[in-house]
Amino acid sequence: MLALVACGPPPVHPPASTQTRLAVLLVLDQWPEWAFETKRPHLTNGGFERLLSEGAWSIGEHPSLATLTAPGHALLGSGAATNQSGVLANEWYHRELDQRLASVAAPDGARTSQWSRVPGLGDSVTRAGGKAVAIALKDRSAILSLGHAGMPIWYDKKQVAWTSFEVPSWLVAHNAAHPISARIHEVWKPLDPALLATRSGIEDDGAGELGEKRFGGVFPHDPDVTGDAADAVFATPTGNEIAFEAALAAIAGEQLGTRATPDLLVISLSAHDYVGHGWGHESWEMWDTELRIDRELTRFLAALDQRVGVGNWSMIVTSDHGASPVPERIGKGGRLLYETVHDVAQHAAASVLGDGAWIADAKYPNVFFSAALAAKPAAVRDAVALQVRQELRALPGVAWVEPKASLGGHCETRTGTARAICLGIDLERSGELIWMPAEHWITQDLDEPVATGHGSIYPYDRRVPLILLAPGRTTHPPATEPGELRSMTEVAPLLARWLRVTAPLELR
Repeated sequence: MLALVACGPPPVHPPASTQTRLAVLLVLDQWPEWAFETKRPHLTNGGFERLLSEGAWSIGEHPSLATLTAPGHALLGSGAATNQSGVLANEWYHRELDQRLASVAAPDGARTSQWSRVPGLGDSVTRAGGKAVAIALKDRSAILSLGHAGMPIWYDKKQVAWTSFEVPSWLVAHNAAHPISARIHEVWKPLDPALLATRSGIEDDGAGELGEKRFGGVFPHDPDVTGDAADAVFATPTGNEIAFEAALAAIAGEQLGTRATPDLLVISLSAHDYVGHGWGHESWEMWDTELRIDRELTRFLAALDQRVGVGNWSMIVTSDHGASPVPERIGKGGRLLYETVHDVAQHAAASVLGDGAWIADAKYPNVFFSAALAAKPAAVRDAVALQVRQELRALPGVAWVEPKASLGGHCETRTGTARAICLGIDLERSGELIWMPAEHWITQDLDEPVATGHGSIYPYDRRVPLILLAPGRTTHPPATEPGELRSMTEVAPLLARWLRVTAPLELR
């Protein structure tokens, strides 16, 4: 992991006496720094320009190899990497249950925060008497960014409505007055095709673009042709727009920022991630998405001024992880199926043990042995592990495979890449083996191919924009390039300081 280095104007650090009535954490899900730097010169007419005229733009570096949505949101909300939070990935195999579960799924299928081992900003704020609300299409983004308290709100595609653990009356009213069902059939047409062609420098349906949610690679994108318009909203700008609308409803419904005790609002733009996966950050679709976010930001920031008051709110804008450029566009890298990793690992184990189900799961970055293999003597497990490592290392697209025991634990004694790997491992929960894709190799499921992805230790996955609009800030010429490199472990403690509450990890 790189040390902090000064490479531009220093970030704005608020004096201890400044106060904020509402702190907003805005997360653009899957927003790599390299992609923002490419688009920054063209985002000069709306919300991004205001952010960069009031805020300090740094490069945030995620501390570990767990560059995925669930670990990223848990980190943003707590300051804890996976070695502390226990949030391994978006889903993982639980040995004690012999079952793979989503990061916010209980064994009975209910939503839960139980798998996070640490408190979050929701715990800090509510303990101090404030309110904490998180809005996201993805349930894991809303729940894990708060911790174990507060009000996470996510999109339920079965109801085609916003929901929560306990749905407040104002949200019921918002769902009725602004039904998402009336929006999900909107055809996504580009704002300005000529502009997109000029800005992107490529044709629509560029190399490597596959589409997402059964959309094709070329505009326009009609949700009705996907066969499930309620699900397709995850991958259209409408998904971001309704998230901003719900955030404004939360401000009004919970009276955020109107009381003596400061409040927290988290907004995660989940659709940004799906657009990235489907078409890549170089695509017309992503350019169009971010131009639309620019427009939505303009309105949202003005609404904050009106509803909370100029100078009464603060904001951090950042991301849970980055993403690789599309391999076909850069002429290197490739695509690796999780099913292939699993099959190769299973073949290797069977070459030692014979027929049997020996590998329970092999999704990045873990290889889990099955209960049957775990019951074998240590010498047998070691022999299997060695054979699995050898065969996976020979697989194109795999950079390395190592035993968990040699990589995890005592992270404070490790430095550089070894420390970053360690921070992504939970000694109890992680797989017996840890593996890493080769640089610019995209990992994916057979039934869900993607244009680009994330989940590695490389800079394109770990480095994201980090824009701080601190309490007591003043306007300045808009930043045209980022400043220093900062660890993303700073986000939660910094928000806690702005809110004048105890940092989450200090609650333990």
